[in-house]
Formats: sequence, C-alpha cells, structure tokens
Amino acid sequence: MGNNAENGMSSKLEKWGYETHRAIFDTGTIEHFRREADRVAQAAGSACVRHLRSRSEVFDELALSGSFLRLLPPGVSPVRSILFDKTPAENWPVPWHQDLTIAVVEERSVSGYGPWSFKDGSPHVQPPLSLLENMATIRLHLDETPAGNGALRVSPGSHRRGKLPSDLLRESFIEESQTCECQAGDVLMMSPLIVHSSRRSTAPNRRRVLHFEYARREDLDPELHWFE
Repeated sequence: MGNNAENGMSSKLEKWGYETHRAIFDTGTIEHFRREADRVAQAAGSACVRHLRSRSEVFDELALSGSFLRLLPPGVSPVRSILFDKTPAENWPVPWHQDLTIAVVEERSVSGYGPWSFKDGSPHVQPPLSLLENMATIRLHLDETPAGNGALRVSPGSHRRGKLPSDLLRESFIEESQTCECQAGDVLMMSPLIVHSSRRSTAPNRRRVLHFEYARREDLDPELHWFE
C-alpha cells in the first residue's frame, strides 16, 4: 500500500493488510440495505452481482457516504462494486487468492497492464503493482458471518509480498491465517493484495456482503478509463 504516512492508511491496515470496524450502521439501516440487496439480486438473477452502483441508487450513495469515506485515505474514489449473496442453496468455497484485476471501459494495449479478461460484459485487467498497493476494499456485512457461515479468512501481512504466483496460493503455503468473523453492520477493510479465501459454510445461512473497491483515479494509465 505504500507509505501510510503519505497515503493516509491506518497503521494496522498498512501492517496487516486488513482491519475490522464494528457496528458502522444500526439495525434499521442494515435492514434497509438487506431489502435493497435482495431486490438487486432478484433482478440480476445471480448470487454474485457486479457493477452494483449502476444497479442501485442506494448503494451508489453508500459508496460515496461519509460513513465509508472517513475510513479511507484521502483522494480515493469507488471503482468497483459487487454484491455477494451466499445462501444455503448458493454455498460455494473460494480458494486462496489475491484481487489482482480492475474493471475498465475498454481493452487497450498498454504497457504494464495484462493479462486481460471479461466479466459480466466489462474488460478486466491486472494493473501494475503500484496501483494495487494504493487501493483499499470495504466489505460491509449485512448478516452475521461467523466462521461456520463462510467468514473471510486472510493471511495477515501477505499484502506486503506483492503479486504472488498462483502455485503458491494453496493451503500448505498459508502458515498463519485469521478468520474475520463479523456481525451485521460491521465493515472489513482490506488491501486487494492480501491473500484471502472463504470455506464452504458448514452452517449455511444468508451471507450478504457489499464489496466496494477504492482507488486513486489518477493512478490509472491515461489510455484507460475506470468502468465505474
């Protein structure tokens, strides 16, 4: 993430790559977000809904709200938004990985960017490490998420190792992991470079998470444009 004195990251987020903020929203607000999340998921017909801000004025306003921006370093803006909606019927495990891609408007041949892929109709690309180091992710939990219900696991400090080869990202590589259990209304902040995963729920229930990624828009090569 670069130097925290320069980019405004908290010392904990800088050191460990993640931190939890408890009870950012009250019960009534979370219930409002749940109803909106259910509406968006039903309209999209998917348990993983990308481009969330364009589908919901409520979540577009949330991404830019003071409740979120006060947690973030200055100068960043939301650049990607996703709803994850695990249910007993949609109960998938996620292997250890880093979030290495960003969403842009169109694919272009730009030095330092690649490989390219397409997800839900938009080009995605791996940008230079320096861009990812200055990004931050906010995950707002709309449901109780204990270890048995697919809570995110992270490898503390792994974000400081840069982009890691995929063959290293396996269970035996992760010497130490932390399970980030959260209550409804809690926010988990993390670097996209932190190695993270989630197990299949052993006590499956609703596990709705709003995922917002933030970046400095000027960090993107001028030949490219953020999708959001």
